Amino acid sequence: MEGSGGLQSSEEKGAEKCMDDYLKSIGLQRKKIAKDGSCLFRAVAEQVLHSQSLHTKVRAKCVEFLKHNRESYEAFVEGNFEEYLCKLQDPQHWVGEVEINALAVQLCFLNGNHYDSVYPISHVRSAAICQSILYELLYDRVFKVERSALSVCQRVPRSSDVPTDDTLPPCASSDESDGRGRGRHLPERVKRSLNPALYRNVEYDVWTKSKRAQQKMDFCIAAGMQYTVGDRCQVRLDNSGRSYSATIKEVSPSNGPVMVYIEELGRKWHKPLLSLSLSLSEWDERGRGRGRGKPPPASAPPSSVSQATAPGSAGRVQKQHSWPQQAAADEQGGARGSRCL
Repeated sequence: MEGSGGLQSSEEKGAEKCMDDYLKSIGLQRKKIAKDGSCLFRAVAEQVLHSQSLHTKVRAKCVEFLKHNRESYEAFVEGNFEEYLCKLQDPQHWVGEVEINALAVQLCFLNGNHYDSVYPISHVRSAAICQSILYELLYDRVFKVERSALSVCQRVPRSSDVPTDDTLPPCASSDESDGRGRGRHLPERVKRSLNPALYRNVEYDVWTKSKRAQQKMDFCIAAGMQYTVGDRCQVRLDNSGRSYSATIKEVSPSNGPVMVYIEELGRKWHKPLLSLSLSLSEWDERGRGRGRGKPPPASAPPSSVSQATAPGSAGRVQKQHSWPQQAAADEQGGARGSRCL
């Protein structure tokens, strides 16, 4: 199943809504789990060992149990049973009904390939209150945040409240917000954690953040082109979303910041590659083979993706395209700062 960076189809969203409505009707609440090959073991680790981080130990125990009870499960496995157990040890290997029968916990199966945890709604509401108390102590006693800023986030829970933030939009990247906060300017994820009426799914939030960072890194590597002095580009100076037309004046080694001249402002800036993207005219020139950059070597296939390399004598650095629309939207809003809990 696609990570948070990908878009869900209307069919997948509909399936999740139907499942949530059904669970609510019987007093249960679905808790989202990281969407990778270990989702089943993460859910079991949380329910049995109270920590998703122990999912590798649960997987190892599952493999051991299946190995010792081969006669009960071999008939349900396609192919060689020993090879199956060997593949099962891979943290990214997907699992199914055989492993569920071996583990036997309360789970929710969605869209044919993903498992989420299921808890009584009363359990989720109690966890929200405990989480709120913990974060209040942390931000009051340790981070010394003003009490007035904390009290704004706290109120008496109501029966109509949504018990978890799984149904809310993801929090903005914590790289853009100060985890401790200044006055009343607390990051959204901290406000959710301080709210006794809302349980913040910390594990899923952390996984979403790391997934987004990995996607950005992959996108940077996949750009596969190089900026050179004289290239025309678009530059973002802040999180407002506005871009300025500019010309590259200097490049730095190891994909470091580049110097650009912005005509509209009449000055030079040193900006990281993440802030740059090719202008439409430059894309057109590159596509026709008339850009300033050198064409790829003849031995390289047209569709291959080149890896980031150290700059040569021409002082070239890897080119960074503009981010996809959703990733760019996720990075807007919030003050700059350090990590947030």
